[in-house]
Amino acid sequence: MTEVLVVYGSRLGATRGIAERIGDRLGAGGLDVTLAAAERIADLPKADAYVIGSGVYGQHWMKEAAELVRRNKPALAAKPVWLFSSGPVGRWATAPDPIEPHEIAGLRRAIRPRDHRIFAGAIDRGVLAGSGLSSVEKFVTRRLMPDGDFRDWAAIDAWADGIARELRRN
Repeated sequence: MTEVLVVYGSRLGATRGIAERIGDRLGAGGLDVTLAAAERIADLPKADAYVIGSGVYGQHWMKEAAELVRRNKPALAAKPVWLFSSGPVGRWATAPDPIEPHEIAGLRRAIRPRDHRIFAGAIDRGVLAGSGLSSVEKFVTRRLMPDGDFRDWAAIDAWADGIARELRRN
């Protein structure tokens, strides 16, 4: 059975939720899935394929997720990899061409992922206090970001189902 490691970087939980959903869909598609938080991985576990995602803050991937990819470039470049970013909320969640995080161009060159997808995120102001966000990030989130869940579960499901189909073909 094809082993897939789904890795995520998440501060407020929305990206973790997307990763869990992707993992569930891949599992339902007949793949053996392991889910892991980027900050808990010292050495990248071996797998047949990888799906790696990060929450986006200030147009940047979380440091833990970006560093995990950079540290493991040779291993990831040799395997099928899909990347996803989570972050736009409110009116930015429905923009036709969301802005890619700054790290993505370099990650594309380094590991040649099969795809990178940007999914809308979610903000629950109730989790900001214990989130690990800096005071500036909390201020910006409270003042500029609308509260709510903007994740498009149908789009996330379709993307994950496509990954499962591709991996079953190989």
